[in-house]
Amino acid sequence: MNPDQALQGFRLVGAGTTFQSRDMCDMIAESQLFSDLDWKDIEALAAYLQCYEVSAGTTIFREGESGSYMGFLVKGEIGIVKTDLDGTPHRIVSVGHGKTIGEMSIIDGEKRSATCIASQNCTLLLLTRNNYQRIIREKPALAVQILARLAKLMSQRLRSVSGQLVEFL
Repeated sequence: MNPDQALQGFRLVGAGTTFQSRDMCDMIAESQLFSDLDWKDIEALAAYLQCYEVSAGTTIFREGESGSYMGFLVKGEIGIVKTDLDGTPHRIVSVGHGKTIGEMSIIDGEKRSATCIASQNCTLLLLTRNNYQRIIREKPALAVQILARLAKLMSQRLRSVSGQLVEFL
C-alpha cells in the first residue's frame, strides 16, 4: 500500500531519500523507539519513512481495519480509542511526542485493535509494512534492531496493562 494514496486527511511533507535531510534524522532520533540508535542506522532508516502532517480531528486509523503502517509521533497528540462490547467508544490513553502507534500491524498484519485520532495538529513519520519488508531484504541488521525494539516496546506495554488489569480482578 502506498500511504499517500490511502490516507485521507494526511498531507505528505516528504519521503525517502528525497526527504532524507538532517531534520528527518533528528525526528527519528527523538522518537522513544530509536533515541539510542547509531546515527548511520538513523540515516538508513530515514530512506524508508514518509513524513505526514495531519490536522486535529483526523482519524489516523480505525479499530477493526486492516493495518499496514506504524507511526512515530513527531509533534502533537493522539488519542487512542477502544470500543467496548456494547459499541461504546472509550478514550483509553493519549500519546505525545516521541511515541509510536500502530506497531503491531507492521509485524502481524492483523486488524487494528484501537482507533487513533489526532487530538492536535500532528506530524507523523510512517513506516509501512512493505517498507519494513524492504528493510529486511536490504538491511537485515537494521531490521533485527527494529524488530527487537518493537518486541521490547510491546512487552513493556503488556506488562503495564497486566499490572493495571490485576487491579480490576
